[in-house]
Amino acid sequence: MQASEPVPSTEDTLPPDLTAIMAELGDLYGVRVEQPKLFKGEFDVNVRFADPTHGMLLAKVSADSLGEGMLRWQETVLEAAAASPEVTFPTPTILSALDGRGHVRIGTHLVRVVTWIPGRLWNENPSVDGAGAELLHSLGQASARLTLALAAVEMPADVPGHDWMIERGPLVVGRALDRLEQDRGDLAGTKRGGQVSVVRGITEHFAEWVLPRLGDLPRSVIHHDLHDANVVLDETGTAVGGVIDFNDAVCAPRISDLAISGAYAMLRRSDPETAFRAVVDGYRSVLEPEPAELEIVGEMALMRLCMNWAQWQARAVDAADSEYALQRSAHTWPLIAHLAEAGPPH
Repeated sequence: MQASEPVPSTEDTLPPDLTAIMAELGDLYGVRVEQPKLFKGEFDVNVRFADPTHGMLLAKVSADSLGEGMLRWQETVLEAAAASPEVTFPTPTILSALDGRGHVRIGTHLVRVVTWIPGRLWNENPSVDGAGAELLHSLGQASARLTLALAAVEMPADVPGHDWMIERGPLVVGRALDRLEQDRGDLAGTKRGGQVSVVRGITEHFAEWVLPRLGDLPRSVIHHDLHDANVVLDETGTAVGGVIDFNDAVCAPRISDLAISGAYAMLRRSDPETAFRAVVDGYRSVLEPEPAELEIVGEMALMRLCMNWAQWQARAVDAADSEYALQRSAHTWPLIAHLAEAGPPH
């Protein structure tokens, strides 16, 4: 579910099985699949293509194991975001099949088509400190606006949570660190051994001092994945011009969305705490958190960074192609090391 935002594939052409899926999809949706481009995702396979009538579209091809219920949930969230007057920037909208369905089954895959949000992704800016205060403020506002837009949405009881929820941090990080410690090839006496120790210490503190407080915080359906690869910049590069990938939307402590957006906004910055405060200020200009939320949002941001580093490092150990996994946490460790010494942002 998490992290299915497009990452360009090295493939120049679609593999035969995906070519067949796209051909059938064209018939089911009444579209022409032109200029297809394959993108990698954590679970979904994403194919961007052009259609003469609708413009650029994105086909999200999921394994049948994802389930119809989960797709219907994701469609509900997308529809709520697109319909809300709170959301002042584009979000993906669902293109219905010719028979009105929001998704279709093709062989052993579930497929949906959404509009493509054009523009440059935030993480495509290669410079350190590239995001100015105006953009950081806009990110906080976008987080708050999405939270308001989804506040009235009720998550069905049969929709499961996932391992990127911050409240599951101690469990999933502990599991990932155990896997890293089992990989003795380069762990003992090396840099990664020290990194594991630092992350384990942060996680234990969170489990003891922060996790018990999460149950008392306001809960809401939130985007829950508002990081730098899911934010499209506007033409000036100074404001959020669109938000993509709602696959991780879930009912969680409401402030989790601010923690996530603030965490990733700190990456690759010489003064990460200032960046974090700018995101928080933007959020508060739209939605004022409760004092209890503000007290621990920095701790939650640090936990999310540890989740990012630990889970992707552990997946890289077992992956046949570790490049994607390592790319997802390429800039995380320096920030964790800094915050481990300086303390969580506030």
